[in-house]
Order: sequence, then C-alpha cells, then structure tokens
Amino acid sequence: MKYVRREAANELKSREENVLKWLIRDYADSGQPVGSTRLVSMDYFQVGSATIRNVLSNLETGGYLLQPHTSSGRIPTDKGYRYFVDRLMQSDLPNGDILHDYENGINSLSNDLDQLIKNTAQFLGDMSHALVLMSKPHERTTSIKSLVLHELDKESVLLIVHTSFDQVKSIAFELESHLSRIMLREAENILNNLFAGRELDEVQSMVATGSVDKERKNPIIDAILSHFDKILSEKALDDYRVYGTHQLLQYPEMTDPLNLEILLEAIETDNLQRYLPIPLRTGQPSVLIGSELGQAIFNNMSLVSVSYDGLGCSGEIHILGPTRMAYEKIIGLAEFTANKMETLINTKYLK
Repeated sequence: MKYVRREAANELKSREENVLKWLIRDYADSGQPVGSTRLVSMDYFQVGSATIRNVLSNLETGGYLLQPHTSSGRIPTDKGYRYFVDRLMQSDLPNGDILHDYENGINSLSNDLDQLIKNTAQFLGDMSHALVLMSKPHERTTSIKSLVLHELDKESVLLIVHTSFDQVKSIAFELESHLSRIMLREAENILNNLFAGRELDEVQSMVATGSVDKERKNPIIDAILSHFDKILSEKALDDYRVYGTHQLLQYPEMTDPLNLEILLEAIETDNLQRYLPIPLRTGQPSVLIGSELGQAIFNNMSLVSVSYDGLGCSGEIHILGPTRMAYEKIIGLAEFTANKMETLINTKYLK
C-alpha cells in the first residue's frame, strides 16, 4: 500500500523542500522550534547558517513555517505539514522486532474478534503515541442472525438484534397494553421467522412498505416494527475500541484545559466517533490536518485513517494525535496493520 499524494498548488525548490522536511522531522521529535543552527548541525546540508536562515525566511513568507517568538526558531504550519505529507514523506514500516512481537501476539489469540481489535488498538496506540479508534469489521451487506425480546416490565420490552460479525443492536420501548410471556415468545418467533437470515436492506424495505404478512402478527408486532427502522439505521458507535487517551497528555500543546475537557468528554460519551471521516475504500491511508478536520475540537491535531477490507466486509482504523505527529512512522503503522487485519479477517473469520 502506498499513501495517495495530492497535487500541491505550488512546488518548492529542492533546498526549501529539504529544509522543510528535516525541520518537520526534528520538531516531531522535540516539540521545540527549530533554528538554523540546529539544522546546520544535522549535517544534511552543505551550506552555512546564513543560507539556511534565508531558506527559513522564504518558507515563513510562503506560509509553510511560523516563528512563535522573535528570537526563536520556526515551527511548521498546517500548510507546511500538508506539503510534507503530500510531497516529501516516506512511510516507514515498523522495525522487524516490533512486527515479530505483534504478529506473534495476534496469531496466538483465539477466534475472539473483540480481543483482536482491542489488542491491535493498544499496539497502535503504544507504537504511535497517539489516540486510536478502531472499529470491528462490518459486512457491507449486513444480515440479521437472530432477534431476542426481553421483558423489562409488564408494559415495556427490550429488543436485541444480533447481526453479522457478532454486532448487537438494542432498543427498549413501551407497549400500550400489558404483556404476557406467551405473547412475547410468539412475537420473538414471528420476528425470527420473518427476518433472521435476511439482509438489512431487505428487512428495512419490508418494514417500510408494510409487506409483512398481516396474518402472522400478534398484538405487539406493530409496536415492535414501529421502532425497528431506528435500530437498524443506527450507527453502532460501541463497535469502536478506543485506546491511548493517556498518550495525548505527553504533548504540551494538547493540554489546554478547555480543549482537553471537550476532547475527553467526547471520548467518554462516544461522540468522538461521530466526527470521524469514512476512510478511502482503497486501503490507502488518508491524512487530515488541523482545520481540515472541520471541528474546533481537533485544533492542533491530525488524523490518519485507513480501512481494512475482507471478503464483503470492512473496518476502520483512526489514529489521532498532534499536528507534529510522526507522520511517516504512523502511516507505516496504519498500512501494516490494515494489511495484517485483512489477512486475518479473510483467513480466520471468513472461512
């Protein structure tokens, strides 16, 4: 897999590109503004400080860098990061020891898909020093495996729908009349006879068009069907595994009290998943930087997203960190993990 690069509006000169590239790499490691003296000491440039200072000034004028303080070095802007990601970076696979440990770990797991997703999210969070949100695989054509009704009290019922890949959707609703256990079991049998084994699109069409066999209904089926479309259409936010909140706290730029409070609340309430974009279905990572994410909650943050695809199914991997994240390393991790997940899904879970 290779990262898809965008066409940049303006192309920098070779020396400007090299200065921008090494400045971004150094800033990702240190978090400190980078000056000409620091760049010259790297031995990547066969020129003096005066020449480097001139290049830095040009990059600042072009909007690729900014100088936080008059006497400080420069740091990249969102525009600088975008140019780096699209033109200059080289995705870097994890080293052999890391790959070996990870592969041994996940290959030793049982066929517990939840545990596989949890362990993989933790691996990514620890390796990337970022927040990871990873979804279970969803069949593109999802089908219903079974439906269960539980009595909450004499006038309310919990409907649980088990779908492909062990996904679970549930909703509680009230009835207008008292419920008997015989009616409950009869309704459950009818629902399974009608819908178990059918694809969600077909079930939603049956409910929407009223094509359910009238003679097979019992008094509570109408009440159930009136809530059915809501549960089938609802995005399963709890199918995401989230790991690495603590990783974000190591970055000083991420610890603004107000922004941090909003971000943590979004994580705790499962609202963060609602802001995530749908990754490209090509298996190629996409990168959104700062304002490109479209939410104030993501100021000074970047997001690397990639899908992993199996036979007829797909899942999502999102890695969220500061804009100075190590893009080359993180994109390499995302590519490796998506490839590994695709292999596992196709060989272990889709037999």
